[in-house]
Amino acid sequence: MKYKEFYVIIFAFIFIFLAKMLSNYIARTNYVDPYQDIDSKGYIYNAEKFYKFNKFVLKDDDKQAPYFSLGYPVFIGVIYKIFGPKNNAVIWLQILLTLLTCFLIFSISSLIWGQNVGIIAFILSCLNVGFITFSNFILTESLLLLLLTSFLYFFILFLYKYNYKYLVLSGFILGISIWVKPAAIYFIFLVLILLACLRQASVIPEHDPGSSQINKLKAIILFMLAFYLPVIAYAYFNKINYGQYTVTSIKDEAIYFYLLPKVLAIQNNSSERIEQRNIAKLISGNKIDPKSWDKVRNLFNKNLTQNYFLFIKIWCKNVLKTFLGLYSTNLKVLINKNLIGGELSFFKIKGNFLSRIINYIKSGTDLLSIKAIAVLEALWSLLRIFLIFAALIFLLIKRKYKIFLFLFFYILYFAFITGHDGCARFRIMFEPVLIILAAQGLYMLYFRLKYKSCPLGEL
Repeated sequence: MKYKEFYVIIFAFIFIFLAKMLSNYIARTNYVDPYQDIDSKGYIYNAEKFYKFNKFVLKDDDKQAPYFSLGYPVFIGVIYKIFGPKNNAVIWLQILLTLLTCFLIFSISSLIWGQNVGIIAFILSCLNVGFITFSNFILTESLLLLLLTSFLYFFILFLYKYNYKYLVLSGFILGISIWVKPAAIYFIFLVLILLACLRQASVIPEHDPGSSQINKLKAIILFMLAFYLPVIAYAYFNKINYGQYTVTSIKDEAIYFYLLPKVLAIQNNSSERIEQRNIAKLISGNKIDPKSWDKVRNLFNKNLTQNYFLFIKIWCKNVLKTFLGLYSTNLKVLINKNLIGGELSFFKIKGNFLSRIINYIKSGTDLLSIKAIAVLEALWSLLRIFLIFAALIFLLIKRKYKIFLFLFFYILYFAFITGHDGCARFRIMFEPVLIILAAQGLYMLYFRLKYKSCPLGEL
């Protein structure tokens, strides 16, 4: 592949152009709350407190730790302090951070597959509807995406070079991501299993198995320390400011408020929204206080005991929604101020399978360009499934077991945790891995079509 630098520069400018064009369109058409979704106001509220008062606790009502992490409000608040309370400055920086993520995906793909596949991955990243869309939302996705992709980059560097500094950096960045969203709080256990299974955790002499075990233990301890240092620091911050030594005040409440209504809606032949209202009536006192959820918790445990297969079925369906949901649905919410996230669900549309697909793609917008984007994204999503499987099988054929396990664990974990309320927005956490795998699958498909054979890659 010739002129590789040329492709990188051109598609970097294409990404900035598309993202900024979308930003300008939103600014022209939405004068009230541009760049905002249903969660945005909570982030902006805390960011404004940090901007004006350099703190988050202003009165007794604030003594309860917020249900979301405060890393993103700090990020916005710092931008407010530099540029003033202007959300367009936040969007500009998020666009640049997302572009940096694209470069990291290029670097990871080049490391695993070779630079040709890295170029393909970079192009796919720059044209990714989710990356362009969420860089224009006042939401955690862009910052979280950069942190998780940085973790991927340094940990994979460690798997190839066995240098402890990359392992420590990866653990620390993964811990910092908890400040933005505590999604990765349990992923560390899968990482520790992988480290324990490595044949070597440093440059270990093959004739010295004792040294191998010591280095494995060293790698595990170093990663744990690097990860938990920022996590404990954030919990201590909450202890000082809110009197609670915790990362987040929300524990199982998200499951109660999003998964349980879906179960009850099927059991009672009602709607999810009605069941959410009924659950809200059972909450006594402050919704952030776990004790306020005792009645709901008892209802959840009762239904789980009686019909746990239904819970599993709905959980799996939500994970499927995360995998196959279209980012163009989030794009519709971004440009249409009358839409609310979650309203354009495939499973809420009536009719046969084909009519539901058609209505899912075309609903929520009158713009032909957005409908076209949705059609192209849907077709790409279906093709990408086969490309990803081909790349994973390729890793097994090449006996790259540590890379296979790490990428597989990563997808499995971040997909599984979305089972309470699946949507395309949650896929952004593991979208980089899907792009990296799809790029290799596309490279193999290209060789298959052109030369009637698949390359064994550049591993």
